[in-house]
Amino acid sequence: MTGTHPAPPDTSASAGPAPGVPVPDDAVAVVGIAVRFPGADSLDAFRRNLRDGVDSVGPMPAERAAATGLDPDGSRLPMGHLADIHTFDHDLFRISRREACLMDPQQRLALLLAHQALEDGGYAARELGRSDTAVVFSSAASAYHAAAEEPGALSALGNMPFGVPARIAHVLGLNGPCYAVDTGCNGSLIAVHHACRELALGEAQYAVAGGVSLRPGGLPAREAAGMSELVSDSGRCRAFDADADGTAPGEGGAALLLTTVGRARADGARVLAVIRGSAVQHNGRATSTMSTPSAVAQARVIARAWRSAGLEPAHAGYLEGHGSGTPLGDAVELEGLAEAFGGRPEPLPLGSVKTNIGHLDHAAGIAGLVKALLGVHHAELYPNLHFRRATGGVEPAELGLDIVTALRPWPAGERFAGVSSFSLGGINAHCVVQQPPPVEPPAVEPSAGQPARTPAEVPADPADEPGEGRPRLVTVSARSREALTVLCEELGTVLRDSDDDLADVAFTLNHGREHHGHRVAVRARDTEELAVRLAAQATWLRRDPADGPHGAAPRAPRVAVLLPDDARPDDHHPSLPEELARCGVRVTGTLGGTGRGTRAEPESAAASLLAAGPVVFVDASGDDGWRPALDRAAAARGVSADIVPLTARTGGLLGVLGALWSRGVALDWDVVSPAVPAADAGEPGSGAPYLPVPPTRPPRRLRLPGHPVRAVPCWAGPQERTSAPREAQLRHGAPEFGATGPQSRSGAQQSGHAEPEPTARAREHTHTVPETTAGAEGAEGTGG
Repeated sequence: MTGTHPAPPDTSASAGPAPGVPVPDDAVAVVGIAVRFPGADSLDAFRRNLRDGVDSVGPMPAERAAATGLDPDGSRLPMGHLADIHTFDHDLFRISRREACLMDPQQRLALLLAHQALEDGGYAARELGRSDTAVVFSSAASAYHAAAEEPGALSALGNMPFGVPARIAHVLGLNGPCYAVDTGCNGSLIAVHHACRELALGEAQYAVAGGVSLRPGGLPAREAAGMSELVSDSGRCRAFDADADGTAPGEGGAALLLTTVGRARADGARVLAVIRGSAVQHNGRATSTMSTPSAVAQARVIARAWRSAGLEPAHAGYLEGHGSGTPLGDAVELEGLAEAFGGRPEPLPLGSVKTNIGHLDHAAGIAGLVKALLGVHHAELYPNLHFRRATGGVEPAELGLDIVTALRPWPAGERFAGVSSFSLGGINAHCVVQQPPPVEPPAVEPSAGQPARTPAEVPADPADEPGEGRPRLVTVSARSREALTVLCEELGTVLRDSDDDLADVAFTLNHGREHHGHRVAVRARDTEELAVRLAAQATWLRRDPADGPHGAAPRAPRVAVLLPDDARPDDHHPSLPEELARCGVRVTGTLGGTGRGTRAEPESAAASLLAAGPVVFVDASGDDGWRPALDRAAAARGVSADIVPLTARTGGLLGVLGALWSRGVALDWDVVSPAVPAADAGEPGSGAPYLPVPPTRPPRRLRLPGHPVRAVPCWAGPQERTSAPREAQLRHGAPEFGATGPQSRSGAQQSGHAEPEPTARAREHTHTVPETTAGAEGAEGTGG
């Protein structure tokens, strides 16, 4: 369960909820998560830290202080720091570096997390852009100095809290409800609450929700001096402990991709956990001051949340508390929990993530929610750190509570957890989460004699068909050649020992990813073969020169077909242009074929096609008769003839489709990589394209490595604007802030292209396509 890699195996004893508490189709499913927390740049790392009881609160890293223009020896208190808040892969989102430097790093982080949450769920932004997708986010007030350094529209929009969800919706092209939530330190949990309401009301079919909070200057000691009742002098958050002396601040954020359980099932999305209900209420006049917590009000909001979930508090197997580490706040919370969960036969396990990463201000609620989601998903209870004896001199068991102090398994049975988050303004929020519903059993393999077949193929040479089923087309793309190389390596490594079905891998990469300008298209019969071919692609990308025979064009090429002179379509053998059109390819010219033209003036015909711009010629003539004329016509225009042969050795029509896609030609993936089968299947050897056999289940979206992220310094200030940018770096691995690796160049650059070789594990198509045809719809350009 991670933003970049498949989750470790779930070792829980219970595979799903008991029949007595079914998961309704209209419950909210969490289908994607991306996080950035102190000491944890991925969900895997966060889970490891929770399991190991790691306290990530400490001094600001010297490298970060230097990179953001701070005095490394300045007087700052410990807090949960992110190691890198000064870099941003602006080119990934088509934002100019100048604008990125003027944006609050909270806004940059939120955009990256939203992008990675979609990748984590196996959804492309262009796919969600066709539905109403809500964006609801919370962020702290900007403490970034860009607006003062360069006032104007760019810095203003880049440093307003409302700009966080607006930026996400604009860049990712999401069209649903969009707004910011500011209720203080529980803002991100209330953002999730409102996102769930948008889904329940039918205002949106999907939602991206979460929160971020960063402190660019850390926590100066002079600032903390005026908050002695809130900030810990010891630099430790001792939630619910008698020695608690205040909270330890932290920073970070998380984004969730949400939809309904029914829609997730229809989409083939993996449900990581279920949000059953939530509630928000204010203290009213229950306390003497607005900031004083109320046990009665907290118990009331907890009861309301469990009622909205259709459950009883007795169902709870864990409670992720607010647990700020302030003596008054913790004592009142324990009293409210005893009221809300009293009368249970067993004490309720309790903990607070603030003991691990500090108090994340507006992102505190989402941090606690992510911890609870991990717990119900993996059937684990994580330790609450720094606890020895309960505040107020009471025994937790007397209150019906059990402070978790060591990692332990969740008891067998259905798993429900509550998550509380309260704000200094008296606003109380509670959320109820549940383990995911059972996963459907794997599909039955096609019977012998009915190999799994993909559409849009012409028969290959019989020697190329070992009987394991015909190959599938799988595509990988990135915003740069270096990123494409890293992504192929990562996918090859993850898939090498994977038991994931190739159809699911192909569906996730073809449908669930953006199609960027640098591209690789490969054919494989199973996941193991795909892993080998992707690893080979990474090797060739590293070894081949960046400039190849196909330079970047101002737009995607048009497609022309070369046919033998005696080609004659009939009812049983559809023509190649018709087959290409069925797969979404627009054919603008056909040379040869009976009744379609002759080779009497091939050079002039080719010249006419080339006059309007770049053309790729699909050669089905079976000989090289067209090549001299095409070469002469192309040379006259100062270009090279781009010819893709249609032969069994190059993969038949499937190979042609991969070559065309690698050049930027759009395909209809519902035909090429379908979720729904065609009505009939062609007979082997008939000459008709192979159509898919009916699938036994819809394809599933897998959690595969996402687009690598370059660490490009983007920090406003005189030093940044007057000096050359440091070398942008790209991580070999999971896409994370603060990545390191080889330099990555921006812009549409040549990836190189090699014709497929006639071997069982042949090199496939790599190419760069123009930026005007690649990337997500609605991507942001430079400027205001």
